[in-house]
Parts: sequence; structure tokens; C-alpha cells
Amino acid sequence: MAIRGSILLFAVLLCCFCCYGKVEGGNRKLSRKEDLEIEKQLKLLNKPALKTIKTESGDIYDCVDFYKQPAFDHPLLKNHTYHYEVFVTTPISPNKKITDKEPAGAGEPLKIGLQGEGCPIGTVPIRRTTKEDLIRAKLFADTYASRFNPLTVQRPGLHRAIVRTRSVPAKKYNGGGGMVSVYQPSVSDSQFSSAQMTIQGGSDNIQVGWTVNPSLYGDTKTRLFTFFKAGPTFCFNTQCPGFVIVNTDIPLDSIITTISTRGGPIYDMRLFVYRDQVSGNWWLEVGPNYSKVGYWPSKIFSGLKDLATYVDWGGEAYSPLGQHGPEMGAGDYLDGDTNKDAFCKLVTTVNEAHNPEDAQNTETFSDDIRYYQVDDWGVRGQSGHVMTFGGPGPQ
Repeated sequence: MAIRGSILLFAVLLCCFCCYGKVEGGNRKLSRKEDLEIEKQLKLLNKPALKTIKTESGDIYDCVDFYKQPAFDHPLLKNHTYHYEVFVTTPISPNKKITDKEPAGAGEPLKIGLQGEGCPIGTVPIRRTTKEDLIRAKLFADTYASRFNPLTVQRPGLHRAIVRTRSVPAKKYNGGGGMVSVYQPSVSDSQFSSAQMTIQGGSDNIQVGWTVNPSLYGDTKTRLFTFFKAGPTFCFNTQCPGFVIVNTDIPLDSIITTISTRGGPIYDMRLFVYRDQVSGNWWLEVGPNYSKVGYWPSKIFSGLKDLATYVDWGGEAYSPLGQHGPEMGAGDYLDGDTNKDAFCKLVTTVNEAHNPEDAQNTETFSDDIRYYQVDDWGVRGQSGHVMTFGGPGPQ
């Protein structure tokens, strides 16, 4: 069932940090009402912890009872039955004939997550949220999420260099995936630079990948991130209800500690998002073994309640007007060498029969080819469909 207006209004006011009123700038003080809303949101997000883990980078993760995680505060997910044991034993992918490939020149294993110090079975890791986190997120929302649409990306300051599926009305997708190299592009406090895959259906979309985003996180580290938009509601990671975590040691928004260097060594991260045949939920898998991280329930969507109609892979960079643009990918113009250029190998779509296949009928897009480039290499043996992207940004 599509999300109805009254339910959305309740979700916007009480659940999603991204859905406050317009913010004109980072220096504006919060009103009393906005301050109270943030305090209320903190209580919803920070659940009682059975165990607390502090990472070497200083992040704090609370191990929260699976059934008490923030996802279930979503008004459309209340009073439903969830069986944790089913999630952790479900087969990894719908059909691994593509995802089993080991590309030539594949990067080093990626270190991600809590590095062996995961949460106890029956709990899931939730990054502890501070008031400053929510204030940053509130300010960032107006510069990105409230107007983001990959199909109408023309917006001052936001640049994309991507390979995307062509618009074919009859073509639909049950998901997509890829193996993206991980870098740490240079950005200023008000900028961000990301590499991601986007899946869209109607007004809904899901993004997964890595990002360097001090506006959202308060640091310039490379982090695993997710974003979803369900109608007018949008959210990063677990900062509002919607994404159900099932993994005990791969938290969303975790810092990636192994970063590629242009020319080598290269580190890459495998990502896979697919729509479950039975429930219609959209699952996220990460890492060399495609570990299940969690899922977006079909109940929260309208456009993505059915199959997707669009998928893209590549880079995204944002800078406020008047500033030099940030780096994208490996931070330089493309060289035609995946040891030097940011890449996505195994560029994959999942067809209507739930079978993964090398992405077909694709095209490149860059809104500013002078500074952000993209190449579509097509299918290259064991590497599957390959694309490269990146650039230094305007200096």
C-alpha cells in the first residue's frame, strides 16, 4: 500500500531527521520548537544498549536489541512480526552467476565494520547519535536530500559522473550491484564526495556506497553510507526509521580504514541490492562474501514497492556556489587504467526473473565533463561490465 498523506505527515514530524523545515544556512540558530523536535528524535534514536563498542576512530556503537532498533519506530512497521533467525540464515543472493566472479586485478580485501568485536547475537549495532549529529544532518538535508533526484540532477553545486541504464519503458529491475574501488577524496567542511549505486522506481530511490562528508559526519573519513527516499520522506543510514539491520558487526556509517592509493594498492567494496521475491523487501549486501547488512521493507515505499525502472553507478560531488569543487574518485582526470582511476567492476542489474546479469543498454552522463569524467568500458571478461569515473574538480 502506498504511503498515505496523513501517515507521511506523522513520519515527517516524529521520525525522520531530514524532514524539518527549510534551513537557510549553517549559522542560523534553532527555534525552540526545532530544538524540542531534535531532543525528541534523540530519545527515539538512542535505544538502551546491551553492550557498547568504541572504535579506534572514536565512534560509539550501541548494541541494541534487534526488536528495539529505530527501524521499528516507523509508523508503517509497528505491530508486525519479524523473525531474526530467518534473516541471518537466508541465502545471500537470488542467483550468484555474476556475483561469484573474481575480476582480474581485484583489489585487496576491504576492512569494514567492527573488526571482530561485533555485537552479541540478537542485537544490532547502532551508531550513537548526538544532538550535534542531528543539527548537522538538519542543515545538510536542505543542500542535498530534499531536492535530490538522479533523473533531474541539474542543481547548482551538485555534480555526477555516472553510467546509467537507458530509459526503456518496458525494462524493469529487481536490483543491482558492483565492486567499487574505495578512495578518500579531498573535501572542505561544506562539501562531500561519494561513490555509489542508485536504484530508482517512481519517486522512490535507494543509494548505497561510500562517502566523505564532513557536513553529515563531522569528519573527512571515508564511510559506508546508505540513503533512501520514499515519496517526500528521506533518510541517511539509521538516522530515522526505515532500514532494518540484521548484521551484528557491519554497521551503516562505519569508517572504512583501508583506502586506495592512485597507482596502488587498490581496495574495493562489493555492494549488492536486490528485491526479495516473496516479501518485496530491498536487501543490502556488502563485502567479499556479500554479507547481509539489512533491508528496506517494501511497506515504506510506493514507487519501489514494485520493481525499479532505473539504476546508475559512479561518482557524486557537491560544493556550495562560490567554492572550488571537491575531488571525485581518485581525484584526477581519467587515465584509462583501473590502478589509477576509480572504478566499478561487475556492474550488474537483476532482471525481472531475479537473475543477475552484466548491465546492458547503458549510457554515460556527466554534467561537467571538464572536471568530472566517466568512461563505460563494457564487459571485460571476469571483471564483468566495467566503468571508471573521477576528476580533480574545478580549481
